Amino acid sequence: MIEASAPVRICDNGGWTDTWFGGPGRVVNVAVIPGVEVSIRRTSGPDLVVLDVATFGARYPIVPGASRAARHPLLEAAIDALPPPGSIAVEISVRSAIPAGSGTGTSAAVAVALLGALAAARGEQCSRRHIAYAAHRLEVEGLRVESGIQDQLSATFGGINYLEIDPYPEATVEPLPAWDELGPRLTLVFLGMAHDSPAVHRQVIEDVGRHQSGALSQLRHAAVAARDAVIAQDLGAFGRAMIANTEAQKALHPKLVGVDATRVIAVAAGQRAVGWKVNGAGGDGGSVTILSATPPDKQVLEGLVAGLDTRYQVLPIQVATVGLQVRGELGTP
Repeated sequence: MIEASAPVRICDNGGWTDTWFGGPGRVVNVAVIPGVEVSIRRTSGPDLVVLDVATFGARYPIVPGASRAARHPLLEAAIDALPPPGSIAVEISVRSAIPAGSGTGTSAAVAVALLGALAAARGEQCSRRHIAYAAHRLEVEGLRVESGIQDQLSATFGGINYLEIDPYPEATVEPLPAWDELGPRLTLVFLGMAHDSPAVHRQVIEDVGRHQSGALSQLRHAAVAARDAVIAQDLGAFGRAMIANTEAQKALHPKLVGVDATRVIAVAAGQRAVGWKVNGAGGDGGSVTILSATPPDKQVLEGLVAGLDTRYQVLPIQVATVGLQVRGELGTP
């Protein structure tokens, strides 16, 4: 068996500037676990590839490269791009601990982990950067959906990173110092509904050029402020960067901070949280990250959020010190 794992990301200060229309890109993000796990197991079954997507309760055979109506387009595109070798029959399992559409780069982490596992099955040695760019191409070229590059880079590198994207999608990755104090104060709240990232991107792109240059500049400043805060290990400054970024998201498009996110942020502010950030593209649904001043403050906040709405889920997370990991090899069934 081959097993691969990749973290998702939160606190993406500067998100939107890593796109083809938002550059030059400046982003700080934080990789967290649990994330995505992929396994490829050799079998003796009649089908060359069986895809098992536990999150959606789906299990079905596919023929790599064959024309079909895709049930899980991203996964099937990855298998078409790097099919298992020769005539080996395999079962490919994909599991995510974070709900799809949470705004935490789950789809990018899935693509990174799956491509990493498939490359290992084929005996191919690929750099982290190669896997990140290949995962990005799957979305923007293969599936024709809008995607920045920050999610794929976070999933492959892990940790806390400062990214400069210029020109898109080429990026430099600056790993920032480990910050033990940060993780125990972060709360990730899933707002009970998957957001539609492509639709949110279309809304913003339609308004490109309409009073948006200032908002994009504010997003870049928030990323640089977050980078400096991580280097200084300054929780207050990091929280202020998160808040500034959320305000810049509102300025970019008023619908990027939805009603549910606003409710959670109001509770966080009432509990003296030092920062809050709508994750990813934003819009209805998705998730919010909250930064509390102390771990006890975090515990009280999480209880209040859980009681605010039965749809909301507080998701347990830890800062991921590493990114993509691939282990094992294909043996006999």
